[in-house]
Amino acid sequence: MRKSKELADPNSCLNKAGEDEMLFVLLGRDKAAPAAVHAWVLERLRLGLNTLDDPKIVEAMNWMEEVARTHSQT
Repeated sequence: MRKSKELADPNSCLNKAGEDEMLFVLLGRDKAAPAAVHAWVLERLRLGLNTLDDPKIVEAMNWMEEVARTHSQT
């Protein structure tokens, strides 16, 4: 998700985080980010917390693909 949309969406992960909750942010320009997101998706699936068609997983995979495509163009 783009920063502006994340901040504007009251139901976004960022906005749902508690005031003292730990966060870890991956930037799209980080060349390691797609692999990190892919590992996160695989672990969520392995733990049975999501399925491939869950919106959270679909969004993560779309993000991963868009960022990887951007990196391949640079």
